[in-house]
Amino acid sequence: MGIPEPNWRQPSAPSRRSRLNSIVLLVVLSIFLITLVGVKLVRLSEKAMSSQSRVADIKFSILPGLPALTIRKGSLYPANDPWKSYLASESTCPGGERTDLPLNQQADVMVCLINYARKRRGLPTLDTVPLLNGTSLKKAGKIVRCNEFAHNACGDDPAADVRAANYYGSWGENLYLGEGRLGAPRVALDGWLNSSEHRDNLFQPGWHSEGIAVMTAARVGEYSHVTIWVNQFGAD
Repeated sequence: MGIPEPNWRQPSAPSRRSRLNSIVLLVVLSIFLITLVGVKLVRLSEKAMSSQSRVADIKFSILPGLPALTIRKGSLYPANDPWKSYLASESTCPGGERTDLPLNQQADVMVCLINYARKRRGLPTLDTVPLLNGTSLKKAGKIVRCNEFAHNACGDDPAADVRAANYYGSWGENLYLGEGRLGAPRVALDGWLNSSEHRDNLFQPGWHSEGIAVMTAARVGEYSHVTIWVNQFGAD
């Protein structure tokens, strides 16, 4: 007795209606994604226009898990920056907007930028001295170690390190912290210039020497991927 073969049937080609339904579904999904992107662009544009602070690149993802897209190059400087003319050009102080250079090179760039700004103000340039370089570096280390962005980081007197180094002349200090690209030397100097107290310190005619320290950290307080700048001044 023969055993019949199982019932077998070759799948039929998709019907015309089935293909039409697939096309309609694809069109609807495309319209949804385009609308979603458009809404996000409008919201980000409104946010950027309403903000008076400097912003880094604006990024977003269309759907969770997809790579972020950069849709607008953020500005590193305030709109209508009144101190723009005090910022040395790239040809004068190369590397002013770079955060990928070795830290010692970034410090040299900052010295160039500060002296350019002081000359533009009609003031003498400053000599960089090892003592103030060292005490500036200690202050940056305290900020990172104690996770406290302050002149009196770790609860110490702001001038504790320079006094411990037997420096007793007139002394001043500017601090700056920036996330990502906002930590670049030229951007940091612009931050000081746009703050009256820091600007007055920077343009103090009695200063003759300075120290510069720059340090990076994964996090300080609420900020992440930061660059810390310490600029100390001396009258001697």
